[in-house]
Amino acid sequence: MKKTFIRLAVAAGLTFGAAQGAFAQWVVIDPSNLAQNMITAMKAVKTEIYQDSNIAYQYQMMANQLLQATNLDPTAMKAQYTQITGDIDKYKQLAGTLTDMYGDLQDGSQWITHVQTLISRSGKSNAQWFADMGTLYNQRDKQATALFQMGNNVMKHAEDLGKRRQDLQSQLSLTPTAQATAELTTHYLDMVSSQMSDLLQMTAGKQQRDAQQQSVANEDDKAKAAAAKSFVDQQTAERAAYGF
Repeated sequence: MKKTFIRLAVAAGLTFGAAQGAFAQWVVIDPSNLAQNMITAMKAVKTEIYQDSNIAYQYQMMANQLLQATNLDPTAMKAQYTQITGDIDKYKQLAGTLTDMYGDLQDGSQWITHVQTLISRSGKSNAQWFADMGTLYNQRDKQATALFQMGNNVMKHAEDLGKRRQDLQSQLSLTPTAQATAELTTHYLDMVSSQMSDLLQMTAGKQQRDAQQQSVANEDDKAKAAAAKSFVDQQTAERAAYGF
């Protein structure tokens, strides 16, 4: 079960933006479905926050009882107290990470709702709107760039938090209930990530193309600079040869 949980927890690191090629196409995204999935994921995260906070509270009660206990082996008590307080700190960190993730999902829900409103106002289909916005984005339109960069930033931060959540959970011995809750949360987060990955892959594709173009421009600048230096060196040599 532990190995199964770890494998599932890996999926929680919302794998949003890896570009597979420099010429990705804009695809159809259903904003309504994505917004609903984000709300469902938020509820799952909120449940996990409550459960982790409750476990931390119970561990704190156990630590307090140890401190008040008598006739216990001091070495064994110290080892157990250290283990419990260590778990308390990790559960608090996990709850903090999940709270931040909840906020990111909320921001993402507001962002995709805004996109849905823009599509409705335009009177276009999802496919046509995203295709038009994709053209504007590739032409460096400020509004399109800001819109998609906003979504990219929210999801990239959620990805980082997902990885932190995975690391913390792998260090804890979760109860069966906590493990089941974590797996359910992971499932809903994975659904959100799979729906956002296409969009963010496209923005990453544009960034890759821009980087390639910049690289070509840099090489051209280097060649021009080398040619200019060679010309100046040649002139300096000729002047020296004629005693100037």
